[in-house]
Amino acid sequence: MQRLLKLKKALKSSVLATSVENFKAIRSATGKYRPMTAFEIQILEKNGNSCDDWSKVLVEPDFDPNRIFRSSFMGDVRLPKFFGTLLLPGDVSVATGIYDCMVHNCIIENALIYKVSTLSNVLVRSSAVVQNVGTLVSSGKINYMVGSTINVGNEMGGREVLVFPELTTELVDLQLFHKTEQSVQDSFAEMLSAYRSELALPFGIVGKGAVVSNTNIIRNSWIGAHARIEGAAKIRNSIIMSSLEESSHVYDSVILENTNVQMGVKVHTGAEVQSSVLMGRCKVGCKAIVKSSIIAPCCHIEEGEVNSSYMGPMTQMHHHSLLIAALWPEGCGNLGYGANVGSNHTGRMPDQEVMPGQGMFFGLGVNIKFPSNFRESPFTLIASGLTTLPQRLKFPFSLIHAGDPQLVGVAPRLNEIVPGWNYAKNAYALDRNAYKYSIRGKGLVPSTFYSIYNPETARLVFDAYNRLQVVKIKDVYTKSDIDGLGENFLRERVRQSAVKAYGEYLERYVLDLMLALVEGDESLSKQSPRELRKLLGETNKEIARVVTLPETMDDLVKRYRQLDKEWFDSVSHGLDRDNQRGREIFDDYDSAHPVDKGFMEWEKARFEESVKRLSAFVKNLA
Repeated sequence: MQRLLKLKKALKSSVLATSVENFKAIRSATGKYRPMTAFEIQILEKNGNSCDDWSKVLVEPDFDPNRIFRSSFMGDVRLPKFFGTLLLPGDVSVATGIYDCMVHNCIIENALIYKVSTLSNVLVRSSAVVQNVGTLVSSGKINYMVGSTINVGNEMGGREVLVFPELTTELVDLQLFHKTEQSVQDSFAEMLSAYRSELALPFGIVGKGAVVSNTNIIRNSWIGAHARIEGAAKIRNSIIMSSLEESSHVYDSVILENTNVQMGVKVHTGAEVQSSVLMGRCKVGCKAIVKSSIIAPCCHIEEGEVNSSYMGPMTQMHHHSLLIAALWPEGCGNLGYGANVGSNHTGRMPDQEVMPGQGMFFGLGVNIKFPSNFRESPFTLIASGLTTLPQRLKFPFSLIHAGDPQLVGVAPRLNEIVPGWNYAKNAYALDRNAYKYSIRGKGLVPSTFYSIYNPETARLVFDAYNRLQVVKIKDVYTKSDIDGLGENFLRERVRQSAVKAYGEYLERYVLDLMLALVEGDESLSKQSPRELRKLLGETNKEIARVVTLPETMDDLVKRYRQLDKEWFDSVSHGLDRDNQRGREIFDDYDSAHPVDKGFMEWEKARFEESVKRLSAFVKNLA
């Protein structure tokens, strides 16, 4: 039922549905048009224009025939009162009108249409520019991928997602991970089918203020308001949603087919996108290939290939790498150069898949063998050049690196795992990622989504912490000793460090929850932390049991302040360590490596905000 409610909400606020209503109103407004006079036709023909039947070309009052030159008209055409000028790419000002074009069955508002070989069955809205285009045509009812399915994960099927232009990550997650009764699934499909019928138009659309220039083929497509299409190779059966505030750009040899592009997206420089959904503010460029995939908001893909995957928000792959058959709903990850997250078949059928965890980093040249499930290991790093075996890993903030083939009692194929390493030793990277996400996802992805202290990550850390409590001490552990180690081994000294790291994470998480409780209800300020624990949710109450709670709220504030100061120092130490190493290697390191002022100011502001919060808290306690 939740799925249906969210779909209704998305469709109710549909920009496209509103645009369809506008189109129908424009098409039915025949009263505003009139036949041309003989004198107007004479001027048009004198200007090099032709038409088999001028009676089918209707115009608005005060129509100026001197705005149309060297063009031919066929079928039913509606023309406006052209006035004013518009800018071609390169800021060349040209009077609105139609120049050197063939126009068939079109409705044209006050726009600039220049050198278009074929313009057929298209509504061109006011202030739009269409210049130097091969064919911009539509034929038949256009479905714009509404109600179509995309198979993500297993390429043999089984994880179909019904898509539409305004698709959200919530609706993708509900379809993939929350299977429901067949009747609900049928209702979902029926609602999309009705929406598909509502959107189906016999016309393509070029929205208000859009610019379409130097492009070869655009067929059966919807170009949104203020979109910029420049130098694209081909756009077919696609929607490019756009607005003045968040315009979408498609340029430089792009191929876009059977794809829904949401607001603020950029597709550029030879990228090829087929049968996919690109959500808000995605960037796909530099010959990247995206096929049969759903790309969540604020992802950046360059040079790599994404196939049959659901890539979660703010994931990035800036180099030649491969992601195939991946289900990555929490996103926030990164793929290094040469990362091969793509062994999705075992010499037989492509029926295997991978589930990366949130914030996961695949290092340079890694090979990830399928099937693999890392979803319970968020913020984990796989070191460069590593090959991982099929496995299920359940330890957050881990480092996976090469094992020791000489280690007695351990299979040479196993890698070594260091649980909690990313939290204990890599604070600089974690906070710098949060800084980047805060900029890239501003206004679109809430900070609670990518916070390392989100409830789901805390639950996974708690589970890992409990599994590390062993009864029998050994020098080395494998998955037969500790569940969730996957195809990796764990040393005893590393286990002890991991317990400490996870413990500190859980302590900070619980103390923050208690601070928030009192901030939300000052009447709780007289209660002790032990009493406050009873007010936490069931899972958080269990987590709090493994945390040594301070006796008083004053002590809680002091301990939280200490933990936050240690974290801030750890971030600074990570940067200092990098700088020290650089200075040992390069004589001119400091002059060639300026400080990342943006991040350091953000980190300092974050810490100062925490100090202010605690000071205000203590003041209220007093």
